[in-house]
Amino acid sequence: MSPKLLAAALGIALAACASSPKRDLGRLGFMVGCWQSADGVNLEVWSPPEGGLMFGYATTTRNGALATFEQSRIDTRPSRAQYVASPEGQRPVVFTETRDPLALVAPNTVTFENAEHDYPQRITYRATEEGLAANISKLDGTRPVAYAWARCEN
Repeated sequence: MSPKLLAAALGIALAACASSPKRDLGRLGFMVGCWQSADGVNLEVWSPPEGGLMFGYATTTRNGALATFEQSRIDTRPSRAQYVASPEGQRPVVFTETRDPLALVAPNTVTFENAEHDYPQRITYRATEEGLAANISKLDGTRPVAYAWARCEN
Protein backbone atom coordinates (compact mmCIF):
# COMPACT_ATOMS: atom_id res chain seq x y z
CA MET A 1 0.00 0.00 0.00
CA SER A 2 1.36 3.41 -0.91
CA PRO A 3 2.21 5.86 1.91
CA LYS A 4 -0.51 8.27 0.66
CA LEU A 5 -3.14 5.52 0.61
CA LEU A 6 -2.09 4.30 4.06
CA ALA A 7 -2.30 7.84 5.44
CA ALA A 8 -5.76 8.30 3.91
CA ALA A 9 -7.00 4.99 5.35
CA LEU A 10 -5.63 5.87 8.78
CA GLY A 11 -7.27 9.29 8.61
CA ILE A 12 -10.65 7.78 7.75
CA ALA A 13 -10.35 5.23 10.58
CA LEU A 14 -9.45 7.91 13.12
CA ALA A 15 -12.28 10.14 11.96
CA ALA A 16 -14.75 7.26 12.31
CA CYS A 17 -13.59 6.59 15.87
CA ALA A 18 -13.75 10.26 16.79
CA SER A 19 -17.21 10.70 15.32
CA SER A 20 -18.79 7.63 16.89
CA PRO A 21 -21.14 8.53 19.75
CA LYS A 22 -19.74 8.30 23.24
CA ARG A 23 -20.99 5.24 25.09
CA ASP A 24 -23.54 5.90 27.83
CA LEU A 25 -22.15 4.33 30.99
CA GLY A 26 -25.35 4.89 32.97
CA ARG A 27 -25.78 6.44 36.37
CA LEU A 28 -22.87 4.47 37.87
CA GLY A 29 -20.51 5.40 35.06
CA PHE A 30 -18.48 7.52 37.48
CA MET A 31 -17.14 4.24 38.95
CA VAL A 32 -15.92 2.76 35.64
CA GLY A 33 -12.18 2.41 35.29
CA CYS A 34 -9.04 1.53 37.17
CA TRP A 35 -8.50 3.31 40.50
CA GLN A 36 -5.43 3.26 42.75
CA SER A 37 -4.70 4.73 46.18
CA ALA A 38 -1.96 7.37 46.42
CA ASP A 39 0.35 4.90 48.19
CA GLY A 40 -0.31 2.22 45.54
CA VAL A 41 -1.56 -0.27 48.14
CA ASN A 42 -5.24 -0.39 47.15
CA LEU A 43 -6.48 -0.99 43.62
CA GLU A 44 -10.11 -1.11 42.49
CA VAL A 45 -11.30 -1.76 38.93
CA TRP A 46 -14.83 -1.52 37.51
CA SER A 47 -15.91 -2.54 34.00
CA PRO A 48 -18.35 -0.58 31.87
CA PRO A 49 -21.89 -1.96 32.20
CA GLU A 50 -22.80 -4.83 29.88
CA GLY A 51 -26.46 -5.78 29.87
CA GLY A 52 -26.98 -4.06 33.22
CA LEU A 53 -23.98 -5.71 34.93
CA MET A 54 -20.72 -4.10 36.02
CA PHE A 55 -17.86 -6.36 37.10
CA GLY A 56 -15.16 -5.33 39.53
CA TYR A 57 -12.27 -6.44 41.64
CA ALA A 58 -10.17 -4.94 44.38
CA THR A 59 -6.75 -5.83 45.73
CA THR A 60 -4.61 -4.74 48.64
CA THR A 61 -0.86 -5.32 48.63
CA ARG A 62 1.59 -5.21 51.50
CA ASN A 63 5.34 -5.24 50.91
CA GLY A 64 4.72 -6.00 47.24
CA ALA A 65 2.64 -9.12 47.95
CA LEU A 66 -1.11 -9.61 47.58
CA ALA A 67 -2.69 -9.26 51.03
CA THR A 68 -6.41 -9.34 50.19
CA PHE A 69 -8.69 -9.44 47.16
CA GLU A 70 -12.37 -9.16 46.37
CA GLN A 71 -14.44 -9.93 43.28
CA SER A 72 -17.64 -7.91 42.84
CA ARG A 73 -20.46 -7.13 40.51
CA ILE A 74 -23.19 -4.52 40.43
CA ASP A 75 -26.51 -5.47 38.86
CA THR A 76 -28.39 -2.34 37.77
CA ARG A 77 -31.32 -4.25 36.24
CA PRO A 78 -33.51 -4.26 39.37
CA SER A 79 -35.15 -0.95 40.37
CA ARG A 80 -32.59 -0.76 43.18
CA ALA A 81 -29.11 -1.88 42.13
CA GLN A 82 -27.47 -4.80 43.89
CA TYR A 83 -23.81 -4.91 44.83
CA VAL A 84 -22.56 -8.50 45.16
CA ALA A 85 -19.18 -8.91 46.83
CA SER A 86 -17.08 -12.04 47.25
CA PRO A 87 -14.08 -11.19 49.46
CA GLU A 88 -11.22 -13.69 49.35
CA GLY A 89 -13.39 -16.03 47.24
CA GLN A 90 -15.93 -16.45 50.05
CA ARG A 91 -19.68 -16.86 49.61
CA PRO A 92 -21.10 -13.79 47.83
CA VAL A 93 -22.80 -11.16 49.97
CA VAL A 94 -25.57 -9.01 48.46
CA PHE A 95 -26.00 -5.32 49.34
CA THR A 96 -29.02 -3.41 48.00
CA GLU A 97 -28.97 0.20 46.87
CA THR A 98 -30.58 2.54 49.39
CA ARG A 99 -32.96 5.33 48.64
CA ASP A 100 -31.13 7.62 51.05
CA PRO A 101 -32.37 11.17 50.36
CA LEU A 102 -28.81 12.50 50.73
CA ALA A 103 -27.57 10.04 48.08
CA LEU A 104 -30.31 11.20 45.71
CA VAL A 105 -29.28 14.84 46.16
CA ALA A 106 -25.62 14.17 45.44
CA PRO A 107 -24.90 13.21 41.85
CA ASN A 108 -22.34 10.47 41.22
CA THR A 109 -23.00 8.84 44.58
CA VAL A 110 -24.45 5.44 45.38
CA THR A 111 -25.01 3.66 48.71
CA PHE A 112 -25.60 -0.06 49.25
CA GLU A 113 -26.73 -1.70 52.51
CA ASN A 114 -27.18 -5.13 54.07
CA ALA A 115 -28.33 -5.04 57.70
CA GLU A 116 -27.89 -8.82 58.04
CA HIS A 117 -24.16 -8.76 57.20
CA ASP A 118 -21.67 -8.53 60.06
CA TYR A 119 -19.36 -5.94 58.49
CA PRO A 120 -19.56 -3.81 56.51
CA GLN A 121 -23.28 -3.12 56.43
CA ARG A 122 -23.09 0.08 54.38
CA ILE A 123 -20.92 0.81 51.31
CA THR A 124 -20.96 4.24 49.68
CA TYR A 125 -19.14 5.20 46.48
CA ARG A 126 -18.84 8.78 45.26
CA ALA A 127 -16.96 10.71 42.62
CA THR A 128 -14.49 13.26 43.96
CA GLU A 129 -12.35 15.95 42.35
CA GLU A 130 -9.38 13.60 42.75
CA GLY A 131 -11.17 10.47 41.46
CA LEU A 132 -13.25 7.94 43.37
CA ALA A 133 -13.90 7.45 47.08
CA ALA A 134 -15.66 4.79 49.13
CA ASN A 135 -16.73 4.56 52.74
CA ILE A 136 -17.72 1.41 54.57
CA SER A 137 -19.29 1.16 58.02
CA LYS A 138 -21.96 -0.42 60.16
CA LEU A 139 -25.48 0.94 59.52
CA ASP A 140 -25.21 3.19 62.57
CA GLY A 141 -22.01 4.72 61.15
CA THR A 142 -19.63 2.99 63.54
CA ARG A 143 -16.39 1.34 62.41
CA PRO A 144 -15.98 3.71 59.46
CA VAL A 145 -13.21 3.09 56.93
CA ALA A 146 -12.55 5.49 54.06
CA TYR A 147 -10.85 4.74 50.74
CA ALA A 148 -9.69 7.25 48.13
CA TRP A 149 -8.37 6.50 44.67
CA ALA A 150 -7.14 8.38 41.63
CA ARG A 151 -7.30 7.00 38.11
CA CYS A 152 -4.58 4.45 37.39
CA GLU A 153 -1.82 5.81 35.21
CA ASN A 154 -1.39 2.69 33.06
